[in-house]
Amino acid sequence: MLEVELKFQIPETRRNALLKALDPKKSELIQLQAKYYDTDDKKLSLNGAALRQRLEGTRWIQTLKAATKSHLQRIEENHDLGELSEAPKLDLSIYSEQSEAHQILKNALGDQFEHLKLQFETDIQRTFRVIHFEDAEIEVCLDIGEVRTDTAQQEIYEVEFELKSGSIQSLLAFSFEWVKKYQLWLDVRSKAEFGNLLTLNKTVSPAKHSKEIILNKKDSADKNLRALIANHMQHLLPNISAISAQVAEAEHIHQAQIALHHLHLSLSLFKDWTEIKTDKWAHQLAAFESHFKNLQHFEHMQSTLGALLQNPKTAESLDKDILYAQEKLNNLVKSTQNVQHYLELLMFSLGQSEKTQEHDLKWYAQNTLQNQYKHLQEALTQADLADLESLELLAQRLNELKFSFPILTHIYDVKNLQKYAKSLNDAQQASEQYQLLASSASYLQQTELEASDWFALGWLTAKQEAYAQTLLDATEQFLVSRKFLK
Repeated sequence: MLEVELKFQIPETRRNALLKALDPKKSELIQLQAKYYDTDDKKLSLNGAALRQRLEGTRWIQTLKAATKSHLQRIEENHDLGELSEAPKLDLSIYSEQSEAHQILKNALGDQFEHLKLQFETDIQRTFRVIHFEDAEIEVCLDIGEVRTDTAQQEIYEVEFELKSGSIQSLLAFSFEWVKKYQLWLDVRSKAEFGNLLTLNKTVSPAKHSKEIILNKKDSADKNLRALIANHMQHLLPNISAISAQVAEAEHIHQAQIALHHLHLSLSLFKDWTEIKTDKWAHQLAAFESHFKNLQHFEHMQSTLGALLQNPKTAESLDKDILYAQEKLNNLVKSTQNVQHYLELLMFSLGQSEKTQEHDLKWYAQNTLQNQYKHLQEALTQADLADLESLELLAQRLNELKFSFPILTHIYDVKNLQKYAKSLNDAQQASEQYQLLASSASYLQQTELEASDWFALGWLTAKQEAYAQTLLDATEQFLVSRKFLK
């Protein structure tokens, strides 16, 4: 079966209020003690699966869970093992006649089922009740307890909303009402993930990277756009969770920025692929992404210009800007407004259009590429080395095409595609370098510089001019190359 649920973390200042909202008189209380199994090299976890036996009241339930393409849905197979005086032994024979569950285990373990061992345990007190909302029945579960190994433990204090019946749209709408009231922040990390980290003596899983996107030629443009958004959300949310929990490494922040950028571009460039208005989301994501860019920019300046800045005041100002940008980002990722955006985008990715589109995917892809070529040509024509805004627009158009080109050209049978891609990549790399240098020069110009730091500004300006010329030349070279799209 498919489990549909969302999990949120609760700020300490709102925990009592949320518990009262559950109303103990209307809720049930149950103790959940679970044992999680995996191989020593974490084969189940690496394949997005988890296997546990849990004592629920007086009965032992064995559960296999596996990830899907959405953080909102998971495959879940439960087997009631009955009331037992002792913890049961792990029994994998129950999956022999369940093709999906057996295949999940087979893909992860091969034939080495006997290598499964107890890895960690959880001890949770769950307060839960079913609430009716619109067309749905939603189980609200407040989990308090810990996950532990023989040598370590971690506190659990979180709330889950599981859809028992009704629409996913109702679940998301219900969840957001609680997000607003109790400042909840979305967390896609599972108890199994917490336990695996404890066994590895780590505080955070590796940053999530993007997966290759291949459009399905048989599906409509609308369905392909929703699949694109689902792919980007799979990339974004694990990294956002790490940042929100303040355990993120630099790569989590970098990957979250990339995911936001891809979401913004997909909603902007492919907005004609759906009847749903995506402009609002695109605008909001661009504003959110700008805070990631600010932090990236400051850190880049610190690493590249640090040795050139002779004035301590300039260096101190840069340090303060980095700390402020980090603090602001930590607050923004779990803000009520951004959690709402995550939920809305999840809802869009899982939805479907009620209308049949007149044209096929190739028609939409061709229109998109033609418009992008046109905009890039116009930006190049208007570009002027003395006009920074015109160069910025040219760099933006290149960045957009660099993103969409490999996605859209999958539906064409194009010879020498690598030639086009390399030419575009050269132009886009020049645009990235130009934008970084231009931003750094602008920052220094707004700072009260002493004579010792004018050297750094002069160096930046010279490099910026060189890359600006490279940007123009590389873009022109790409546009005059033989195009497969007329």
